Amino acid sequence: MNKVKVGIIGLGIGKWHLDSFKQTKNAEVVALCDANKEQLKKIGAEAGITKLYTNIGSLLRNKDVDAVSVCLPNYLHAKVAVAAMKAGKHVLCEKPLAASVKGAQKIVKAEKETGKKCMVAMKFRFKPEAQYIADKLKKGEFGEVYYGYTHYLRAVGGIPTGAGNWFINKAKSGGGALIDNGVHLLDVNWYLMGCPKPVYAFGSAYAKFGPKIEAIKDCFDVEDFGCGLIKFENGATIYLDNAWASMVGSELIGLRILGTKAGATMWPFTMVTSEGGKNTATTPVLDESQYPSQFQHFVECIINDVPPLAPASQGLDLLKMLDGIYRSAVQGKAIRLG
Repeated sequence: MNKVKVGIIGLGIGKWHLDSFKQTKNAEVVALCDANKEQLKKIGAEAGITKLYTNIGSLLRNKDVDAVSVCLPNYLHAKVAVAAMKAGKHVLCEKPLAASVKGAQKIVKAEKETGKKCMVAMKFRFKPEAQYIADKLKKGEFGEVYYGYTHYLRAVGGIPTGAGNWFINKAKSGGGALIDNGVHLLDVNWYLMGCPKPVYAFGSAYAKFGPKIEAIKDCFDVEDFGCGLIKFENGATIYLDNAWASMVGSELIGLRILGTKAGATMWPFTMVTSEGGKNTATTPVLDESQYPSQFQHFVECIINDVPPLAPASQGLDLLKMLDGIYRSAVQGKAIRLG
């Protein structure tokens, strides 16, 4: 195979997938699927794509489609990703992998049974800064990496309140701010620490602003702020906090990892080293053209038959961590992760 023919399922964030695949070497978007027929026709006409479907099963029966992007509400990820792999398609699934651990387990099982690739769209792993840090980690330049910290806090007003509001419905989303944005930050922090095995989770979740918004108060049943601590088998720790709404002056985002020989941050991007007992922070200059996007990487994994950088198995591990934080918030104690 020298070209991957892609179908996009869901044209919300799927529109970004469409635009990105159109700029990806050796990829061609050949089919689109969305329940909104008018939006489907409009985007199809703009992109010059004629294979348009309102039924997911019909797209999956299209033998010209090699791979699909699953860009649907979280609760549909498992059902559609499993069906796609059983139909012979590779899958790029938007984060989180599923709305629940059980759903993610079904995806991992289907991947093993079908031999198809399933990659989670964890875009921060593919940022040039993250790839630079990951390369230094692989070379041992950080020494023992023992701590990671990440935060993403929106000011009041950052709660999703758009049409449908599935983000604020636990049955459809699996959670609120933590599973929406927190999964991205937890993932890249964990990735830059070498993806150690998680063993304990402890955390809290709060809904301080969503229930006070008149338009959504009757259907808001998730957290608008969550924080947690993850302990790993190798002794390392990650702390994270994440908010859709909080009393900050403006949006805050940051990430830090600490090792015995070096440290690093993203947002802002710095590398910290020590010589003669004195720490020095520098900002390496990166050539972004050297680092493939997640879409280019996904296509290359299919063509070259190699494992993806963000595999479904790690998407499952992330959901286990988040589920541990959610259960800890309810039970008021640390949760052992299986």
